[in-house]
Amino acid sequence: MKELLGIVTSLKESPSTTEVWVKLKEKEKARKGEFVVIEDARKKDTLYLGRIVETTNESMVLKHPDSVIAIEKMNINPEEYVKGAISSPELFFSLAKVSLIYQLENNTVKSVDIAPTDGSKVYVADTQIISRCLGLASISEGLHIGELYSNPNVKVILNCDRICGGHVCIFGQTWSGKSYLAGVLVEEVVKKGIPVIVFDHVGEYSAMSESVEGGKGLKTKIFTPGKDLKIDPYDLLSYPEILNALGITEAQFNLLTDAMNEAKLNGKEGIDALDWLFERIKVKKKKGDSEDVSRLYVIGRRYGYSTATVDGLRWKLHRLIKLGIFGQRYDVRELVKKEQLTIIDLSKVNKDIATLFVADILYKLLEARKNNLVLPTVTVLEEAHNYVPSEETPSSVMIRDLIRGARHWGIGVWLISQRPAGIHRDAINIANTHILLRLKGTDLEYVKTFASLTKEEVAEIPNLPDGVALVTGPIIRGGQGLKVIVRERRTKHGGHSISFLKAVNEDSKT
Repeated sequence: MKELLGIVTSLKESPSTTEVWVKLKEKEKARKGEFVVIEDARKKDTLYLGRIVETTNESMVLKHPDSVIAIEKMNINPEEYVKGAISSPELFFSLAKVSLIYQLENNTVKSVDIAPTDGSKVYVADTQIISRCLGLASISEGLHIGELYSNPNVKVILNCDRICGGHVCIFGQTWSGKSYLAGVLVEEVVKKGIPVIVFDHVGEYSAMSESVEGGKGLKTKIFTPGKDLKIDPYDLLSYPEILNALGITEAQFNLLTDAMNEAKLNGKEGIDALDWLFERIKVKKKKGDSEDVSRLYVIGRRYGYSTATVDGLRWKLHRLIKLGIFGQRYDVRELVKKEQLTIIDLSKVNKDIATLFVADILYKLLEARKNNLVLPTVTVLEEAHNYVPSEETPSSVMIRDLIRGARHWGIGVWLISQRPAGIHRDAINIANTHILLRLKGTDLEYVKTFASLTKEEVAEIPNLPDGVALVTGPIIRGGQGLKVIVRERRTKHGGHSISFLKAVNEDSKT
């Protein structure tokens, strides 16, 4: 049965095509942010979907035309008159200001072009009307992330293709629940059979292999750079920008290209090419004697590179070799499997090496998609400010270009960060959907230049409770912002902080 909230009134202002005032039946029944439906009093086939943006308690005691006369006759002050009027409920009432969102005419959703009629009945909106007007998806085609904060009986189900095919930003302060929310989305996507690759910095996603009830969770596979994933030295030639970020100059990169080409001409592949370049060989000197030098030195001098350039490249390559990143090239198809969560564990590698592997995997994934070798895939980039920082860097430019191109080839990228102000604006600009948890200060100021936010939403974001998110963007019809209570995870969350008190108390027992 429909729950009547009140009727449209002109007590404050006449109804318009943007907003109406509603005289409430019971003030406790109306909540700010709640969706309501208005049944037009004249046009029975016309409904309006609106949202309560403000509630007020009004008194007509002193506004009533007989009030002044009564006060004079009774010879009392206004305070005493108001006190005595409490027993007259018709003089006290509550109003709700409703912002109109859509008009439903003959079952067609459209913008509001006719104001509702004064006296129209107002009800709490039901699930079907809210979902239909806002463009929410069905459970079979969508991703269930939680319930509406204002209407908890309404499930928020986002269109799967739009979330996976378009890029997404998930921003929130520490402890606001951003990684928990990312895990909810990962659960939903993997459940649909879509492969997911997560670049994990603290090893928290591995817990998703277990359900909260103790059984099996998601099918997961973990790869560690330098251990399970190696980079073919020849692949370095595809990433001059990343090598520049690792300290290899343009001259050193040119030398590396010439040297690796010579190694290939001599039948050397993979790590054998580097061994061949570092091999010591005898070289005759002008006076007839000889000396042992690396083959890299011989090639470099023959091509006219300076000794400083050769020595600098050799030292930097030795450093990379010691980090254990070189080896047999991995097959990106092993990372992309139907119904599988693939975790790239970056918790044990430094930022530069992590950046190199992020670029390498994105590049190989993009090439594989262009050739239809792997399924469409979602990639989750935790701590995104490390890879696409606000300052212009060669590696940032390269990864931004990869992200930009990924959308067209069926690769969705989710950028997750507690420091959105540290992310380059180009990366945020290409995201279709912004999901915001609690943010303050410069991060909120930065985000509001990209996300479609009302003044009321900007004011609310710093005070969002843990686990409550604001979903914005074209994923919701009309770009409406939806405040969502994130649903509980079905798999374990590995992002819990250490309990200092628990650790100390357990230590004292031993």
